[in-house]
Amino acid sequence: MGGEYNRLAARGKVSTRAFDLPGAWVYTLSIMTEPVVSIIIPHYQTQSLARLCLRSIRRYTTRTPYEVIVVDNGSSDGGSLEYLRSVKWIKLIERTEGISDIPGEAHKEALDAGIAAAAGEFLLSFHTDTIPIADGWLAWMVGKMEADKRIGAAGTYKLERKKLLKRMEHWFKAMMRRGEIPRLERPCIRSHCAMYRRGVMEELDLKFINETTVTGQGMHWAIEDGGYQSLLLNVGEMLRYVIHLNHGTMVLLPELGARKSTIRKGHGRMRRFLDRPEVREILHDDSLDL
Repeated sequence: MGGEYNRLAARGKVSTRAFDLPGAWVYTLSIMTEPVVSIIIPHYQTQSLARLCLRSIRRYTTRTPYEVIVVDNGSSDGGSLEYLRSVKWIKLIERTEGISDIPGEAHKEALDAGIAAAAGEFLLSFHTDTIPIADGWLAWMVGKMEADKRIGAAGTYKLERKKLLKRMEHWFKAMMRRGEIPRLERPCIRSHCAMYRRGVMEELDLKFINETTVTGQGMHWAIEDGGYQSLLLNVGEMLRYVIHLNHGTMVLLPELGARKSTIRKGHGRMRRFLDRPEVREILHDDSLDL
């Protein structure tokens, strides 16, 4: 941790304390007086996904000072809020009124609420169906942002190889037909795992709720229009660190309007992922909530 720690300590970001985490490991951690990254996770009635997401963050984030802000959009299933309130190391915002009836808009509202409560230099929008799978994932993303101060955002389009290839074919055909790809059809950073530089968002006065597009698309172009770069990361490289169980919330909550085929495929995708031994281990490790 030496280089990362020394860099942060020089900026007055951390102090050091050694302590035992419940379970089998003993860590020497950097305890932040100020987090470098604020991870903001909108949530609505997906207790099982939230548990896996949060415990995976806890398990695989050991080098970068961070905070996690979960913004609940009025869950009423009973178990979700009970679980989130039991997680000792997150900041929980419980929204009870003024929540849009449109799921996508409520998601944007939750991101803005989380950003308003965040302290990090970098802001990471995250979904409950986005799961870290390797240590160093957050430090890797911070490193991409710190490579150039003109980078205002970093992330991927859809975090999957198969559909990306189909999308590239669509973009190529659009290019051949029109001579260029319309802006709204170009690849852009989506909100499942997207890091933003706080200073840029404040300078440009950016809010997710002001987007008229899918979450993240309007932000991508507003950052570039403001003179900064929105950096599209390599999908294959990111998949070594993070998995996105696409449409996880809609699969578990079909009343949100997912197609039957999406629900069927989504359940299969989740089942295969949850069968992994390392995932089962995380799900059974209650100490990661403490």
